[in-house]
Order: sequence, then C-alpha cells, then structure tokens
Amino acid sequence: MSDLYPKPATASCDSKNEQIYYTSEIRQMMHGFGDCSEPLIESAKIIEDVVLQQMRTIVNKAYEGADRRGSHTVTAEDFIFLLRKDKVKLQRLIKYLELKDFKATMKKTIDTDPIESALESDNFDKYKVAKKSYHNFVSLIDVNGELLKSGSTVDYVKQNRSLRAEMMTRKMDETRYIEFSKARRVSFANSNRHKFSDWVCSDGDINISKQGYVVLGYLAYETVAQIVDLAFIVRQDQNKIHGDAIDRLRLSYFNPYTYKPYQHNKGVITKAITPAEINEALRRYWSPQLDISGPFHRSSMRRQHPKLLSC
Repeated sequence: MSDLYPKPATASCDSKNEQIYYTSEIRQMMHGFGDCSEPLIESAKIIEDVVLQQMRTIVNKAYEGADRRGSHTVTAEDFIFLLRKDKVKLQRLIKYLELKDFKATMKKTIDTDPIESALESDNFDKYKVAKKSYHNFVSLIDVNGELLKSGSTVDYVKQNRSLRAEMMTRKMDETRYIEFSKARRVSFANSNRHKFSDWVCSDGDINISKQGYVVLGYLAYETVAQIVDLAFIVRQDQNKIHGDAIDRLRLSYFNPYTYKPYQHNKGVITKAITPAEINEALRRYWSPQLDISGPFHRSSMRRQHPKLLSC
C-alpha cells in the first residue's frame, strides 16, 4: 500500500505519532457522507492514512508560502491561497468560514448578559470585519476577478452530497436520524484542536495559527468527503445498467440534471464502502494519464506528491 500513497518529501511533519488515531471519527464522517451506519474499519484506515499524508503535504505547501512572505507562522490565508486555482472549492471554503463565524457571533450574542446587551452589536461588527477580511484577501490573489463571482457558479459536488443525504434520511426512523445527524457533525479540529495538531505535525516544527487549524481541519474533512464521493462513482460504474439513465439514479451517485424526487419514494439501503472501491477511486484520481502531460509519462512512474483531493 505504501507505493499507492507516496509520502511528502518534506520531513518537518513526517514522523507519525502512532498513539493518535482518527479511525472512529472517520467512520462517523463516512456515514455522514453516505456510507452505511457501520463503515468498514479497513476502509476507514485507508482513508485515515491518505488524509494524514495529504494534510502534511498541504501544511508543507502552506509553510512554503508563509516563508516566502517572511512569516514563521502559517495562517488561514496561506491555506486559502492553495485553493486559488479552483473557484468552486474556494467559494465553498469561504462560505464555510463565514457560516462558522456567524454561528460563533450568534452564540456570543445569545450568551451575552443583560448588562452587556448594549455591546451586542459589537459581535456583529467583528463578524463583518472577519467576513470582509476573507473577501479582501481573495481579491488580492484574484488575477481575473472571477474567484468571488458566484452568480454563474454551481457547486454540483455539494448538490450531489445533499441529494445523497436526502435519499438516505427519507425512510429513517427517529433513532437512526439522530445517529446520522450526529455523524454529519463530526469533524477533525473542532472538538480537539490539540489532538489534530499533534496528529498532523507531531514534531511541532511548524507553527500554525488557530484560524489556520480551522481551515486545515476543513480541508481534512473535505478530503474524506471527496474520497467517499469518488468511491460511490466507482460503485456506480460497476453496477449501472448501460443506457438506462433512470436506473442509475437508484445508486448512491445522483446526477443533479436528471434527479426527480418522485422517482425515489423508497429508502436507500447502502452497502459498506470497501477498501477495493477506495483503492480504485484513488488509482483513478492519481492516474498520471489524467494529467495534461499524462501520455508522456510511463505507467510505472510515481509522482513525488500525489494530487491533492481538497485543493
């Protein structure tokens, strides 16, 4: 398996702490993204290994950017900069950060004592400043002025995940729905940032800001989601009935163009994602033949850094 998942070359965060695991959390995330209620441990371990290696690669890339601007601390902007070539993923991240800040602002306002009610507007002012800072930074790196334009941008990946979740919950009873809702709230850094930082950078040689860990945790979460998405596409290709577009909709991958709710009045029974499906999904995603220069590569050649799933 080591030859399938090449490790980053930079060694500042390369020594894995064997006492830290995210297998349990990743199994819950897999369920939240559409896997069965009891995902396979073997599948979760493969995803955990991939996420760890991808996050260390991202940290090293972000640190290179911070070093070029003369800083010894990796900030949220250094991670955001890595998404500048993918408009949809960048906008998805910005919306996530804005929503997270808004929820924190609302919580502070609700928890404010009556004596301090006059300061409630200060919380929203801080939220507006944070929101503006994200947009200002993106504007600085936006060469063509297209990154923040969302009018013509449709996030089909997000749509597909929402459709999959809707299909899964249609026939759930209360107990299963509560379990599914809890699984969708599981993340990497929100509950225990120190565990996440020790997992990604066990050597502690790279300093990452608090907000930087928020973005990094989001990218780790998106990596799990992307792997699950790709695994379902592999399953679709294995099981679909050729030439019948309607029957394809019964599977775990939905085409937003052809989805019609009235055609799906039954619950979805999902089989556990297998290690073979994950390995095939990653093989396709990292195949050198899919690159622009793919035809000029030997099939046996491995790139030093695998293509990032979340950036």
